[in-house]
Amino acid sequence: MNMASPIRVAVLVAAVLLVPACKNDPTVAPARGDFTLSDPVNGAIGVSVTPTFDWEESFSVETPTYTIQVSTDPGFSTFLINQSGLGTTSFTPGTALSPGTQYFWQVLAIRSTGTVVATGAPWTFTTFSPTPGPFTMVAPTNATTGVSLTPTFSWNPSVGAASYTLQVATDAGFTAIVVNQTGITTTGFTLTTALTASTPYFWKVLAVSTASVTATGAPWTFTTGTSAPTNTVTLVSPANASTGVSRTPTFSWTSTGSPATYTLQVSTDPAFGSFVINQSGNTSTSVTVTTTLAAQTLYYWRVESLDGSNNVLATSSSFTLTTGN
Repeated sequence: MNMASPIRVAVLVAAVLLVPACKNDPTVAPARGDFTLSDPVNGAIGVSVTPTFDWEESFSVETPTYTIQVSTDPGFSTFLINQSGLGTTSFTPGTALSPGTQYFWQVLAIRSTGTVVATGAPWTFTTFSPTPGPFTMVAPTNATTGVSLTPTFSWNPSVGAASYTLQVATDAGFTAIVVNQTGITTTGFTLTTALTASTPYFWKVLAVSTASVTATGAPWTFTTGTSAPTNTVTLVSPANASTGVSRTPTFSWTSTGSPATYTLQVSTDPAFGSFVINQSGNTSTSVTVTTTLAAQTLYYWRVESLDGSNNVLATSSSFTLTTGN
């Protein structure tokens, strides 16, 4: 007789007996489910006071029913909505929620084998209010200097806002606006177009609904930092005006940025109208040429850095050298 069989039977019996016990035990939290919430999206603002809640279907051997719960408490100690017995994956409450209020919501799939809650729940949303609530700005802090030319602006939420508008200007009266970004639905925004270096700016945020409210204490000021080229090439060797240089010299340089390749150019023409050497595709910052230069001849040399598409990123200043015998 196989002694493993009674052991497997005993384990299965214990598992079956434990399932209902866990299901009905109020101290056991619902398991994380095989479905997710859909709408209102997590962190949504300006949501209707009569929203339609949607979620994905929970897949199992049996078709579950659903319970949707809405609360102002992330711990769900109290409920504004606790609707059970739903056979679809959508629900619209018959009673309006309060305007300008933050809510938390979750959905439970109910099966005979137990209850599971939507993965990632609870989600949060804030309902629309005709007049947004007061709020404050966060960064760049007031009077900050050395700020990036593409700064990230952030602020605290305004309860009831449908969106935010970020404004940046060169004057406190905002008659010379350089940024007027509308329709922002988060509490942060990063500029993609660079501001001017070493320049003072003023900035403010408006919370927008039927009416608009400006952040408390706005506008704030900041000053951008200096502008440095992203890509540079600096020649190192042979040093400028070197004489008696080998006729097959090693050229070296340094660079900043992230170039893909370099092109070494050597000419007898200071304007580089023609080349004795025009060697591209170099991936290091040092090249020993295989072309023998003429003896006792004055040459000009420079280096270009290029990106992966062979666009020139930077060109060095030119150095001179005179070869030996």
